[in-house]
Amino acid sequence: MAHIVFAAPGVDRFHLHDRLQRELVRRQHRVTVLGLDAATAAFYTQQGLPTVGAESAGASQDGDDPGAPLAEFATIDQRRGGRSCGRRRRRLQRTAAWLRRWFDAHHVDLVLLHQRRDADHALLHFLAREHGCRVLWTGEGLLPHTLQLDERGLDGDASASRRRVMDYRVVRAEPPLLAAALTHTLGGSAPFALTPRAVALPPLRQRLAALRASWREGGLDGAVAAWRTFRGAAKPVAAAPDTLLPFALPAAPFVSVLLQPANDDRRRLDADDAPRDAALVAAAARAARALDPELRLVIVAAHPHRARSPQVHHIDGTECVRVSASAAATAAATGLATITVNHPAACVALLAGTPVLHLGAALYGLPGVTTRSHLEALPTDLARAISHDHPTLRQRFLTWLFGHGHVWCSATRPDHNGLCGLVQAIEARLGRPPGEPPLRYRSGPAWPLAADRA
Repeated sequence: MAHIVFAAPGVDRFHLHDRLQRELVRRQHRVTVLGLDAATAAFYTQQGLPTVGAESAGASQDGDDPGAPLAEFATIDQRRGGRSCGRRRRRLQRTAAWLRRWFDAHHVDLVLLHQRRDADHALLHFLAREHGCRVLWTGEGLLPHTLQLDERGLDGDASASRRRVMDYRVVRAEPPLLAAALTHTLGGSAPFALTPRAVALPPLRQRLAALRASWREGGLDGAVAAWRTFRGAAKPVAAAPDTLLPFALPAAPFVSVLLQPANDDRRRLDADDAPRDAALVAAAARAARALDPELRLVIVAAHPHRARSPQVHHIDGTECVRVSASAAATAAATGLATITVNHPAACVALLAGTPVLHLGAALYGLPGVTTRSHLEALPTDLARAISHDHPTLRQRFLTWLFGHGHVWCSATRPDHNGLCGLVQAIEARLGRPPGEPPLRYRSGPAWPLAADRA
């Protein structure tokens, strides 16, 4: 029986953690939820999950410097838009001292970190490895209703982003899997989700106590974060797939530009000096015009909008069509090429055989499969990317990425098959419990269904 810790999980992913905890306990594992803030600990305790809260264990007391690179971790939150780096570092010092004592007192086999790439999660990763614990990161995958898996981190921090072309020579390409993944994404299909159980908010007295504790620990920012935690916990889980907003793409050839929200962690953490949207669009227009003066530019907005018709304008003679964020996957798949900082939908272009140029580190970034570029080099790199194609390498890389580097489990609507894949990934690192049969997991989307695939 292994001891697995859900470290600082968010309340917005309670349904996933709740279902995963049930499956792990059913497989004879022991699960503990480790909450580093009072609001999260109070919420998970109220749901009946075995929870340890740092606040109740004395994390607010000052401790000695544990030797972790706290200044480096504090700058992560600063890059993510946080404030008061000094206060954040002092809080990390107190939290690190308590976490060190807790790991010393408890045997932990694996620490599971999900989605949030903040200073707390970086500290948890560091101390878990220091104490000899296995670490597994999970987060929203590049395709809808998938999870990326890695032992080092997510997206630009993942070990996959440091691999080389030669590492994929032994991978056997699976074109049916890639075709199903493309169809699943463009068709907007959703998994057959398990029914979420009702969420119970902590009593008002406990919520107020959590708010006071968060205020003492993090000031106004901490209190606001705690309030947002409880507000997010009260929101019902969406029962149906998100509705796609209408959009229209040009019939003539075009180059796609995928913009991202300013608060996207991929953009803020994985792209040094990411250009402003206007600069990226202007550089992409120059590159398209240099390739062919008749080429159009489709600009996919960072956020969905309900424009009745595409917004058309011109940049230095290049016709630019601005469409909603809902068009990201379709624009990436049908364009002549895709340019972005590191938008996740660019992987859909790869599935469709479309060249991708990205300006920041990305999970799908691999020389020979994608082109890492910068604003001044876009005209030259665009022409080279279109004329040089490596389909065999691309298929091998994508087969590994979506067959092994991802689990087909939704972060918000987990299904039985996806949870089996997630438990299987955990047990692959810890070993299967004695007497438990192997889990059956099918890699790939629920639709289109290939029943004869092993």
